[in-house]
Amino acid sequence: MDRSRVDTQDRLGILGSVKLLVNAAFVGDEPVGITRYMVRLAPRLAELTEVTLLTSNPQVFSNSGCKVVELPRWTRGKLHRFYWEMTGLPRIISRDYDLILSATHEVSPWPVLPTIAIVHDVIPLALHRSYSSKYKAYFWATLQTLRWAAGIITDSHHTARDLTRLRLVRAKRISVVYAGPGLEPADYSDACPSELGPYILYVGGHMPHKNIPRLIGAFKLLQTYRHMKLVLAGWGTEEHFIPTYEAIRRHALEHRVRVLRDPSDADLSNLYAGCSLFVFPSLYEGFGLPVLEAMTHGAPVACSSASSLPELAGDAAVFFNPLSVTDIAARMRALLDDTRLADALRHRGRARAALFSWRETARQIVEVAESSCSGKPRW
Repeated sequence: MDRSRVDTQDRLGILGSVKLLVNAAFVGDEPVGITRYMVRLAPRLAELTEVTLLTSNPQVFSNSGCKVVELPRWTRGKLHRFYWEMTGLPRIISRDYDLILSATHEVSPWPVLPTIAIVHDVIPLALHRSYSSKYKAYFWATLQTLRWAAGIITDSHHTARDLTRLRLVRAKRISVVYAGPGLEPADYSDACPSELGPYILYVGGHMPHKNIPRLIGAFKLLQTYRHMKLVLAGWGTEEHFIPTYEAIRRHALEHRVRVLRDPSDADLSNLYAGCSLFVFPSLYEGFGLPVLEAMTHGAPVACSSASSLPELAGDAAVFFNPLSVTDIAARMRALLDDTRLADALRHRGRARAALFSWRETARQIVEVAESSCSGKPRW
């Protein structure tokens, strides 16, 4: 073990004796929330202990400090991955490891090693009208595998409460461990185009729960800010983007709304740093990485009052009812009108974001792992 790892362990009070086998089979090419979570977490775990990581996308972990085992590409699909986790993963497990860390909620049956599962959200059950019966049945079935977990980690107290409310898990089995920012400020040379001018920024997916059509409707109501643009930066399938483009056409905003698909990290960092305000209208989040990223970059934040977002943002954001187009518009207008409020939120946001770090996330996860291996769970 190198000196830097020993120094880190001494500073954090971690023995680093647990050998982790991490199931990151889900990691694909799109830098969506869960992928960012694992890509940022893996190097911090490797600073603390020995980590072997299973993934079909090994290049994204090439500098993680983990031992990487490549999985077949077909394991990326939801059903294929679940099949592999139920049948293929158990064959890989050996006594060379002390514990399995599943980066999602799916757990192999009757594991020979203790398994900790990370539950990021229960969106298909919380917003059931937005998902097909087939997908909800699949999601419910995968959650039943949590019965085989020695411990469960959630990104927020809100997700922990949802798990107990749905009677999926007892509260005493859950440890809440906050994430860090998926993207931090950096000095990139390939800055975003300057022709954007002043703009309001949204970053994230375009799935139904992200509530993009209502955001576009609220932007239409900002009549005194016709010079302002709305930039929607993020990811999704063609199907996910259809309601977005329909809302833009319905409100005749083709010249004022920019949809930036699959932006680079450099572009995202510059977008966060340069926006007049960041707005996040999601109906449900297990954590809300883009909100934390916006605060880290010093952007004033207006976000939904739903799910985990008040828990994450604290006093560093103004909140709105995500079901009310007029309320979304009012909160955006308040930040655009009141520069003192916007400046105060920039300051509070940076201070709030400083409370979240991947080093602390890794420390707490290793602590849960060591407790599970010792037979003395934290709960």
